[in-house]
Amino acid sequence: MPPHFDLALHHRLQDIASSTLAALGRASIGVDGKKYDLRQALAELRSSTELEPADSPRLASWNDLQTDHSARSRNTTLLFSQTSTLRALRRHATATTAGPTGSIRVGVLNFANAEHPGGGFEHGAQAQEESLVRSSTLYASLTSDIGRPFYSSHSTEPSGLYTDAMIWSPGVLFFRADDGDWIEPVTANVVTSPAVNAYEVKGRLGSSLPVDTRIADKMRERMARILRLFELKETTHVVLGSFGTGAFGNDIATIARLWADLLGPGSRFERSFAVVDFAIIDQRTLGVFKQHFEERCSSANPA
Repeated sequence: MPPHFDLALHHRLQDIASSTLAALGRASIGVDGKKYDLRQALAELRSSTELEPADSPRLASWNDLQTDHSARSRNTTLLFSQTSTLRALRRHATATTAGPTGSIRVGVLNFANAEHPGGGFEHGAQAQEESLVRSSTLYASLTSDIGRPFYSSHSTEPSGLYTDAMIWSPGVLFFRADDGDWIEPVTANVVTSPAVNAYEVKGRLGSSLPVDTRIADKMRERMARILRLFELKETTHVVLGSFGTGAFGNDIATIARLWADLLGPGSRFERSFAVVDFAIIDQRTLGVFKQHFEERCSSANPA
């Protein structure tokens, strides 16, 4: 058992996951004495789930569609929030200020386990994906007939690089807080995509500059495709984070610089969204991430 392992919390998270699965099975939840029928939402979610293959032409061409920044009046608001993904998405989903089109469309990046839907959420794991899946209807999308091939394709890809395939899950209902309490549902759209497992890649190929460069290049392409999918779906508010820097071992500074290259001044996605919120719960990670993101933006746009 690892140091600082909280057995009581582990069991509580298992119980939360179990009760969420039970709620999906009966297609209803109760919040403060009010019953919410999930049947229609679940049916629509399963039927509307989309699998973007690794060779998706519309995502692979992300850099061929140079943004005409002069034609877009809005500037993206970049936020760096010491908070969970759940809290961030709820804040934006309940915001009263709409985007230019008059409606807020929240998109969330799910840091996916490439081989198992929801990662280890049923077993009490605590990573970002697990928190999303045990708090929402997302699992119904990931395990749908459309979503499952995403996992079977990765089960035969042992390199740790994984592929650029991703799942689009529209209209996911989020109905639990970080502590597991049932709360009024809010809706967000979710992109499920795996980061490169840097630990696994380096364990196989060794640690060297060429390996680091290969990982960074792969991550840059994947992150760009994620943003392109959010853009195609007319997302206004995007909740991202320090993608893959936890259990997968990617370098925080590198991930921050890659996001800055894609979203910072003069970048391809500079004005694609109204708000981009980097929700990072760990204070140290947030500090390192924000520092390197801002430094990258400053070097790209010197005074």
